[in-house]
Amino acid sequence: MMPKETDRERDYFFRMRWLFSLLYLCGLRISEVIDNTMGDFFCRRDKDRQERWWLEVTGKGDKTRIVPATNELMVELARYRRERHFPRFPAGGSTSTTASHCSQQRSMTRGAIHAMIKPVFEHTASRLRQRGPEFHPMADWVELASAHWLEHTAGSHMANGAVDLRHVR
Repeated sequence: MMPKETDRERDYFFRMRWLFSLLYLCGLRISEVIDNTMGDFFCRRDKDRQERWWLEVTGKGDKTRIVPATNELMVELARYRRERHFPRFPAGGSTSTTASHCSQQRSMTRGAIHAMIKPVFEHTASRLRQRGPEFHPMADWVELASAHWLEHTAGSHMANGAVDLRHVR
């Protein structure tokens, strides 16, 4: 429901879709979003010769893990990159951070990501309240949401999809 009339609005819309996709679909911490690069995405064929995408993440405690990049995530990545006028999928060695504009080499700060996410939850809560009193409890709950909340909500979505890198190689 975000406006998409101007270039700036479109950029914001697609950036938010991408950021929420990373946080929710992958269950990433904000530090993992800002510290990892587009070059950390890679593709391998599985035993059935199907291409599967993965994201290698270095996170808390400098531990490396591989997170499945679902088809849904890869659709969002391709959409985001297309809107930024880049190839659908990143090349190995790409140094653009997963949270940056694809054309920039600098990452965002934790505070900047929090500041970007919070208004989305607040606007969603406001829209829920406009639907009527029966939606107010849900609006109150959404208003409390955060990036950390998305990370933990993703746990149920992923069903333990993260793979410890030591067991893959």
